[in-house]
Amino acid sequence: MFGIFKKKEVEWPFDQPKNCAVFTIRQIIEGECPIQVVYHDLEDDGWQFVSNIEYTMEDAKLVGFEEITKIDPTVFEVAKIEPGYHAWRNKVGDKWTITKTPNNWGQIRVMSSKASQIEK
Repeated sequence: MFGIFKKKEVEWPFDQPKNCAVFTIRQIIEGECPIQVVYHDLEDDGWQFVSNIEYTMEDAKLVGFEEITKIDPTVFEVAKIEPGYHAWRNKVGDKWTITKTPNNWGQIRVMSSKASQIEK
């Protein structure tokens, strides 16, 4: 009889479990920057949630997938992007744009990160 009042759990829409580790940056965790870019990696099916700022490996963090959805629930809007694609927006509230990630994008990001560290 009282079961009808139980809170219905929403189905998890991502292809990885809630406790899966995902990449993000310190600035997002600490609320300094919004999530503006979401990568769904082709190589390992991983997910990355970053902002449109320069960041270093010192800023890199691994958090549980569910934690990211608590920081910014609008990431549920891009839960179904395929591996090898990324979504971006200028600010929270904007519509996500989904684009195929270039094949060498991972190499470009690593080289860019190393270059910014060398400049310091």
